[in-house]
Order: sequence, then C-alpha cells, then structure tokens
Amino acid sequence: MIHQLICIPYDSGHPHARMGAGPMHLAKYGAVERLQQYGSVMLQTLDISPRFPTEIGTAFALHRAGASAVEAALMAGKRPIVLSGNCNSSLGTVAGIQRASPEKLLGVIWFDGHGDCNTPATFNGDFLDAMGISTLTGRCWQALVTTVAGFRPLPDENVVLVGGHGADLGDKRVLSQSAIEQIPPDTDILDRLMAAIHRLTGQGITQIYFHLDVDVLDPTFGMGNEFAPPGGLRPETLIQCAELLSAHAAVAALGIASFDPALDINGTVTEVALEVIAAVARNVH
Repeated sequence: MIHQLICIPYDSGHPHARMGAGPMHLAKYGAVERLQQYGSVMLQTLDISPRFPTEIGTAFALHRAGASAVEAALMAGKRPIVLSGNCNSSLGTVAGIQRASPEKLLGVIWFDGHGDCNTPATFNGDFLDAMGISTLTGRCWQALVTTVAGFRPLPDENVVLVGGHGADLGDKRVLSQSAIEQIPPDTDILDRLMAAIHRLTGQGITQIYFHLDVDVLDPTFGMGNEFAPPGGLRPETLIQCAELLSAHAAVAALGIASFDPALDINGTVTEVALEVIAAVARNVH
C-alpha cells in the first residue's frame, strides 16, 4: 500500500506555531518510518502564503488545497494520512474523499476531548476549530463551504463522536438536538464503537474518515494541547480503538490534529499518534 502523508502545519492561520508544529514533529519523529513498515510513503506539505493572512481565509484556502491533495492521493490508489494543526482540516479531507468516490456513502468517526459542535450562534469564543463537526453536518459556514469544491454536508446519522467529555454548553445544546451518536469515554467504549461501526455499515456506508484530535487522551498520561479537558481515554484504550476501527471499517483517510509537541513532555502523545498511524497502515480493505 502507498500512503500519502499530507502535512498541514498551520494553527489558526499561523504556520508552524503551537499546534501547527505537530504535523512536522510527527513526520520527523516516526510517522514516515511507521508507514514504511507497511508499504511505501510519499510526504507532502501544504503551504500557502496569503498576502494578509487571516484565520478564516487561511483555513479555507488550506481546506481547498487539502481537498485536492486527498482526492489526488485516492485517485492514484494511495491512502491519505492527514496531519494538521487544526481539526477543521477535516472539511478538506472529507471533500477530497467525496470527490474521489462520489457514489459512495461516507461516515465519520471523530475522537475528540471536545464536542466541536458549536456554531457562531452558540459560541462566544474566537476559535474556528470549535465548529468542526457542525461544519461537516451543514450547521454553519454554509456559504464558505461552497468554496471547497465537491463537499456535501453529512447527515447526523453518519457521524459518531467518541469522547466529547469536555463539551461546552453550546456543544451540548447542538448535540442534544442532533442525531449524532455519542460514545463517552466512561462507557464500554470498544463494544459501543463496534456497534457503531455495524450501524454505519448497515446504513450502506462503505468508507470511513477516522478523525483524531489528540486531546481525547486523558492529560494525566500525556498533554496533547493546552485545551485538553480532564478525563478522556487512556493511551492503551485509544490504541485499541484504532485497531478495532481499522480492522472492521474501510478507513478512506486518517486525520490527526491539534497536537502541540511542546507540551508532550514524556513523549506519550507522540507514541500514541504513531501507533494509531500504524494501526491504520497495517489494515487494508
């Protein structure tokens, strides 16, 4: 299998800073080598240089570039592994998958310490990344997403949120009124994840976008970023989830986001991310 390692080293429009440093850190410290154990790997780094960068403008320019990179990889028979500073890169990844196989139904299994279900109407902060799932399900930025060619909003029933223990009031309000399946970390998570995969398959979904925000990890084991909420998954549990998901679902693309390596003092988050990459790489459907 050929894997396309796509690095998007931006956080909130800023290159190589804070969580924008995560993609190149993972590429440098093991991602390439792990992928090479299961085939060949091609490394691609997305770089844009707007004359006057803004968070929203830069983010959507990266989404458009990411969609093209993911589509090209899939059309060439490669599997995309997207390393990004922010979760909203998922918009480009999903659009790229949809463009490469428009006839197939896509599901999303999203691991995150937060809900990522806010909209501008529910959120008084200034962080675009609080709205990743809401953007994918068509709840916000409806005009801007049309600039990402080929993107089609996903039905709630196609989305599973694993974690979400740090969801704020806006997230909870949206989630309570949605059909998005939630799997909290304090449940029998492996059984529930397997049941969710069976449900998605039963709906006719034949490919999955596997999204990992590293702050789903319990920060007492490793701090993925400064926003990591208390609680979460143990490292071994997250790796088991990745193994199960990769073995029982056709993962069209993996996205790993929101990793600030400056906070990974003991290297745990780096190692877990690399194990997740390896789990996906060794399972080909």
